[in-house]
Amino acid sequence: MKLFIFILSIALFVPWALAQAPKVPQPAQKASGPFKVALLPLTIHSPENLEYMREGMNAMFSSRVELEGRVTVLEGAAVKKALSEVSGEIDSETAQKLGETLGADFVVFGSLTKLGDSSSVDLKVVDVKGEKPASSVYVQARKMEEIIAQVDVLARKIDEKILGYSISPAVAEKPPEPSRQAAVVVPPPVFAPAAPPASAAPQAPPAAQQATSSSLPPVFGGGSAPSPSMGKGMVVGEFSRSEPFKYKVKGMAMGDFDGDGRIEIAIIEERKLHIYRWENEFKLLKEFSGKDLDQYLAVDAADINKDGKAEIFVTNFPEAPNMPGFRLTSFVVAFRDGDYRIVASEIDWFLRVVEWPGKGPVLLGQKKGENKSFTGPIYEMGWDGKRYKELRKIDLPRLFCPYGFAPFTYEGKTYYAFIDADFYLKVLDEKGKQIWRSSAYYPTDNPFTAKAWDPGADRGDEIAFVNVRVLAQGADLILIRNISPVSDLFKQAKAFSGGEIQILTWTGGLFMERWKSKEISGYVADIQIQDFDNVPGKEMVAVVNLPKESALSSNANSALIVSRVQ
Repeated sequence: MKLFIFILSIALFVPWALAQAPKVPQPAQKASGPFKVALLPLTIHSPENLEYMREGMNAMFSSRVELEGRVTVLEGAAVKKALSEVSGEIDSETAQKLGETLGADFVVFGSLTKLGDSSSVDLKVVDVKGEKPASSVYVQARKMEEIIAQVDVLARKIDEKILGYSISPAVAEKPPEPSRQAAVVVPPPVFAPAAPPASAAPQAPPAAQQATSSSLPPVFGGGSAPSPSMGKGMVVGEFSRSEPFKYKVKGMAMGDFDGDGRIEIAIIEERKLHIYRWENEFKLLKEFSGKDLDQYLAVDAADINKDGKAEIFVTNFPEAPNMPGFRLTSFVVAFRDGDYRIVASEIDWFLRVVEWPGKGPVLLGQKKGENKSFTGPIYEMGWDGKRYKELRKIDLPRLFCPYGFAPFTYEGKTYYAFIDADFYLKVLDEKGKQIWRSSAYYPTDNPFTAKAWDPGADRGDEIAFVNVRVLAQGADLILIRNISPVSDLFKQAKAFSGGEIQILTWTGGLFMERWKSKEISGYVADIQIQDFDNVPGKEMVAVVNLPKESALSSNANSALIVSRVQ
């Protein structure tokens, strides 16, 4: 009887208790695919002209709010077209009607306010079906740069309002879905990872990092190597380092030099050109040695004569600027009749190959001025069947030089990024107007004497610099930033404590840092994005002059560092 009464009590009490328990809010569900979101341009409240911020913030929100399979952002052109038919200020009711027109599930609108030193972004997330009230998200800061840094936070808050559940880093602790992980194929490391110090215990990366970079195996152990990271676009893994070369590197270029479909590497030191191929070790294919006064400044590679084999262009500026008839003596090496040969010499031009939007690799040339280094116009160079010569003057705004220069595109327009004589990164628009300048320096350890000191003149040597290479891919720049502890005081300082590689993304009015490596010990001399090891897929390849073992050491060492990219 007692057992019967107990069972009867449980049967009656449990359903009653469950009915009285508070109901847990359920996350938003959508059976027919991801939620569609319309992002409206921000309204600007400021005495300053912040139009560039409107465009930049909208572009950043578009890429960060979108979550694969869960949230998709409608095309900006469709939103602008629908918005053009709306008059007056946008409020929640207007946004709801606009969302119905666009077939969106949610509409996000709001404002950017900057008054004095205070800035804020205030947004509303509107449910088009009206099933839940409009939600607010906002950030405040004392500087505009801090607002930009909070874009990821705002985007996460917007997604949480749409989805109805948290997507904070705790969610990132889940391992990636097997199907997604299997879709990413990464070849094995290029070089064997360096062994970590015996005293260093292995440490697991943070949970959030595990979720984003587990598909890229670590290929570099210990030291000051860059660690894996992921941006929205190019994914960069860890770097592995080659065995050292016994010389100081001035520059590096890569290409299929002999037409066999495999990539070779050209490396220059002060007076010598080395040509290698990676075959599980560096195989030296050819060396060219210069004369006693030669000074190799830059090396580039491209198939300019369209014969299916990339030529190697070496800019040479002999160290005798006061000698009569003194000039550049650049030269070209190509694979001819089964061997590497100098096919053109005594070229009185500074040479540089850049990727030009819509054209591909273009060889640029610039003459040296009489008393200055880079003063003349920049020309596109080509092969006329007998020699390399200028073909046409490049329709460029007045630039410093072809080194540290890269044209790039954004929303169908061409812009020009370049490092100036003071090592600032600048951007010009198509009309030649400067629209942005970096606050950071991008210095170089590649100087030369453009004109030596004249005892009869009241001035010293004219020193010029070959800026670090800048690579462009769409609206992204990949470039080197070497770090000097005295660069803020002495822009021409050559004492570098280390360097880093950056990926910057143009937002319409400024460059935002999307990814950077950890500090690399030594001076980073050059960089390429190429299929280094002739395995499908490209690598980020940089050449580094390693720090000396001691202040009294005279040995120069360098190495390549290589990372898989996707």
